[in-house]
Amino acid sequence: MQTLFYILFFFTPLVLWPYTSELFEFNKMIFVYILTCLIAATWATRIILEKKIIFRRTLLDIPLLIFLGSQILSTIFSIDYRTSLLGYYSRFNGGLLSTICYLLLYWAFVSNMDRKKTLYAIRYTLYASVLVCVIAFLEHFGINATCKLMGQGWTSCWVQDVQNRVFSTLGQPNWLATWIVAIIPLTLYQILDSKKIKRMLLYLLSLLLFTTLLFTKSRSALLGFIFADLIFWGWVLIKNKKQFLVQTIILNSLFIILFFTVSSPFTVYRLPVTTPTGPALEVGGTESGTIRKIVWKGAAQIWLHYPITGSGVETFAFSYYKFRPVEHNLVSEWDFLYNKAHNEYLNLAATTGTFGILSYLCLIGVIFFVFLRKPDIFSISLASGFTGLLISNFFGFSTVSTQLQFFLFPAIAITLGVQSTQYKVPSKQKTSNSQKLFFLITLCTMLYVLSTILRYWYADTLFAKGDVSSLQKAIILSPKEAIFHNKLAEVNLSISESNKAINLSPANVNLLRSQAGIYLKLAISDPKYLGSAKDTLLKAIVKAPTDAKLLYNLALIYMRTGEADESIKLLDKTIEIKSNYKDARYLYALILIDKGNTNEAKDQLNYILEKIDPKDTNSQNLLKKIQ
Repeated sequence: MQTLFYILFFFTPLVLWPYTSELFEFNKMIFVYILTCLIAATWATRIILEKKIIFRRTLLDIPLLIFLGSQILSTIFSIDYRTSLLGYYSRFNGGLLSTICYLLLYWAFVSNMDRKKTLYAIRYTLYASVLVCVIAFLEHFGINATCKLMGQGWTSCWVQDVQNRVFSTLGQPNWLATWIVAIIPLTLYQILDSKKIKRMLLYLLSLLLFTTLLFTKSRSALLGFIFADLIFWGWVLIKNKKQFLVQTIILNSLFIILFFTVSSPFTVYRLPVTTPTGPALEVGGTESGTIRKIVWKGAAQIWLHYPITGSGVETFAFSYYKFRPVEHNLVSEWDFLYNKAHNEYLNLAATTGTFGILSYLCLIGVIFFVFLRKPDIFSISLASGFTGLLISNFFGFSTVSTQLQFFLFPAIAITLGVQSTQYKVPSKQKTSNSQKLFFLITLCTMLYVLSTILRYWYADTLFAKGDVSSLQKAIILSPKEAIFHNKLAEVNLSISESNKAINLSPANVNLLRSQAGIYLKLAISDPKYLGSAKDTLLKAIVKAPTDAKLLYNLALIYMRTGEADESIKLLDKTIEIKSNYKDARYLYALILIDKGNTNEAKDQLNYILEKIDPKDTNSQNLLKKIQ
């Protein structure tokens, strides 16, 4: 079993695949599912061979079960059951199934690993970190190993400016940075516990990790590192006085030099608003802190409206639209989809309610007790890395790699006190018929679960291709995946497939948005579909009352159907919640001109040219025409 854990620790941060709909998190999640299945089957096999229940009781058992109970209840009362079970499609981590896997891995680890095996597992984590950081270094200097692996050459194949903010094989700068923050204290411990050549190599590794952290320009992760570093060295100096003073001064001096040598993550990172480079809180046009405050406000409103069990595990992308603050329309990423609250704790509060967030905080408290009940340098390094992880997650959210750290760091702390043992299968004992039966059940269950996981993965590869034939095959393999039906509907302009998608996921506003788009395309050849598009948008607006784009599109339809007064009412509301909406003001001006009200039309056009876009040629030409 230890070999499977070594594989888990080493390969999870490295796994990616270019032919799935999401290259990083989806494949890491599938990998964790597969390893969990194999580890559970191996554990069951050991139980069968030894003819006894192998389960080590720990202080975390009850808190973990309470947390699991909160996730189950939230899933039962979810606004979207499938999303709560499997996770939001494109993020995947955080669904009930993933939580069950992490808990199984925790119990399998503490029940089957000892101190010696645990130390080897940490080594494999450090080995993986070397590869991850080397790839990140190459990215920073314009050499993209991940692109080369995908057959696209050494130059960047990413939309994001990966040279400016590296993400290596983790998929996003903040995700990479958070993962690194949790690992750095482990290298610091190893430095203090090693000699000569090994110590020098560990010095280099810690500096490599910290430099990579700086290359990500993640302010939240750097803040987490500062706390982790202070906790680790503070405890070391208090406990050991002057024994490690030299190492403390040398390492932290090197960190400070690197900080001022490499560009500081606290330099506000922005790209031009017109550059389509990724999710809002990852690259930003408006400063990311400003956007976070708005999203957090919406998350708090979700929590207030679903106070006990939340809107459902991982359903933030659906529930946020209902409580989306009006001021969100005024940031540069006003029409981006937000599938997380970008604060792990508010996200849990919104989606799993008071029960969920309290159980999570209690779990964290007991984990710290596990770290600190018999503190030594090793357990303090784990506690420091764990603290850095929690702080970074305050401004972000967990991913597959960091969630493994969250659940397995306490497992590592527990097994450090377990003496090394060597298990041997009794040579003279014959396998009984009942054992053979249990072996067969275990094998069949494992093969069934593995085939289900691989079928789910293969369906996604078909979905990623996007052609009609592949989408139809994907739906056969995974008939309850709403976005599969929606994609087929968009390709085929099929209302029946769109209705299936909406019926499978009625809380998903974007499915209604997509259906309205299909109706509008059909209306090009048959105007009767305009009425259907209008009805669909009205339904969407009920679920997303502050979405300016929905209001604008509905106003556009009213104009096309000759209902100018209704269109004007909607445009008034649209401009009220998004004063800088150029398209809405331009449409307003066109309608006013048709109604003979050129003075007000001039006001709208002048507003565009003076406060929104002085170079807008359409507004300039129309203004000249009516003057």
